[in-house]
Amino acid sequence: MTNTPKPETTEKLSRNVDGTLVKGSKLNPTGKGGFQERPEDRASGRWKKEDSISYNYHLFMAMEYTEFSDFKPITMAQTIAYNRIKDAKDSLNDVKEITDRTEGKAQQSIDMTTGGEPMKALVQFMDSDADDKDTTS
Repeated sequence: MTNTPKPETTEKLSRNVDGTLVKGSKLNPTGKGGFQERPEDRASGRWKKEDSISYNYHLFMAMEYTEFSDFKPITMAQTIAYNRIKDAKDSLNDVKEITDRTEGKAQQSIDMTTGGEPMKALVQFMDSDADDKDTTS
């Protein structure tokens, strides 16, 4: 059996000199480190619907005219949405932009005809065994 020196402890960190924890020590005796009581309630850096332009479009369109006139935008999204709604009285492009964002773009059908006649397609299947044989259907 070899005699190993007993590791010295540092008072601040409750660790041995080699970096391991001293038996029975607590790294965080109060239970509050860099986290709050409920860290999941913090929203730092998380996306918020209130910061989106389309949310503010809906918000402003639901306001009464006097409430809208008295509103002072704080964020850039509010400023953009506020100016678009305000300009929509006189601009068809602004009306289109707002309705597309709030109600979705209108469905557009694509006509797959040629001069009113249905299109015809030619499909060829190649036989992998015989490259020179073509089957047309």
